[in-house]
Parts: sequence; C-alpha cells; structure tokens
Amino acid sequence: MRTGSEGGEAGSLDIRPIGEADLDAVLEVYHQCEDFLALGPNPHASPDMVQADLELSRREGGVFYGVYDGQGTMVGIVDFVPGAFEGDPQHAFLSLLMIAAPYRGRGLGRVVVEWVEGEIRKDPAVRSILSGVQVNNPAAICFWQGMGYRIVGGPEDRPDGTTVYRLEKRLQSYRKGRQERKE
Repeated sequence: MRTGSEGGEAGSLDIRPIGEADLDAVLEVYHQCEDFLALGPNPHASPDMVQADLELSRREGGVFYGVYDGQGTMVGIVDFVPGAFEGDPQHAFLSLLMIAAPYRGRGLGRVVVEWVEGEIRKDPAVRSILSGVQVNNPAAICFWQGMGYRIVGGPEDRPDGTTVYRLEKRLQSYRKGRQERKE
C-alpha cells in the first residue's frame, strides 16, 4: 500500500506486510530504536526479540508491517490488530510503532498512524483504537495525545516489564461521517 503526505518531509512511503526476507531489515530498525528499547527492561535488539514480537502479533491477530521510504529502505515498523481485539469487535489495537532514529522528526509517525487508522476504519464495527505508551516516554505521550489518543488508564505494569498508560482513540464511522456531511 503506497501512501504519502501532503507536502511535508514525510514524502512517499510504502507500507507492506513483512516476510521472512525482511527480518534483517526489521532487526536493523530495532537496533536504530534502542533508545526506545532502553526505556524498558531489555535495551538491546536481537533476532529473538523480533521473533517474539512477530509471534505475539500473530497470537493477537495482528498484522506486522514494514515502513519503507521512496528508495525501498525500511525506516520503521508498525504492528496493529485491525479489529476484534481480545474478542471485542468494537476495539482495534495499535501495539507497536517504531521509526528508526535517523528518520524521526520528519512526520513519518503521523503518516503511518493515519494510514493505520484508515485501515482500521474499513471495519464499521470498530469504534475505538486502543494502545499503550510507556509512562517514562514523555515525547511519545505528547505524540499520541497530538494524534487524538487520550490516557484512559494506568499506570499499569505489563508482563514485558514495562509500565504503561492505556490509550484510546474513539472513531467516527465513515457512514456516520458521510451522513453528517450531507445534512
């Protein structure tokens, strides 16, 4: 799926599911995000960490995507459950967004989240997107709040050793939005 931003530095991105051939590139993104990983209990990226995240995504019904720049370089990853998170058809879950350090501050995160939200909105049953943000990551808290997510719980200790705030963004369905525009 090709996406882009209006003007801005984010430019054109290619967001697509990762395959076995992409695992080295995913690991490289994880290495470039060790500043983020350092906020949790395991600060060093490893192939085992990548495999564990992929397996968790599969178990939760998630989709794990690579984010590629216009030259085909993986610059980030995003993992989300598009609907029926934990069996509730009204909830989706955005579980992981990482943009490699050299590519941050260019609006890529915003473009990726907007793309994910567009994918999630295709399911009219989904009413909200849930997520989490580590309590010791003030820049991420500001980012998510700027994207319309609000803190709805926490802090809570997670099984992976992190402490997070629970986030939620309520969605307006496409159908409802169309009806309001016609009135």
